[in-house]
Amino acid sequence: MNTDERMLEVLQQTLAKIDELNTRIGHIEKDITSITMHQLAMDHYAQAIQMATENNNIMG
Repeated sequence: MNTDERMLEVLQQTLAKIDELNTRIGHIEKDITSITMHQLAMDHYAQAIQMATENNNIMG
């Protein structure tokens, strides 16, 4: 195998690894977005509960 073929092989392996990492990063970004949305919803519910308890508006 000559130098050019070896360089091509290394570049192809590098690109494959970059593609794999990009896929993994995409999944991480999706998970972070989901967690962030969940946290925002929980913050909203916590604020609603706090306001209800401060105003003695607990229904039950």
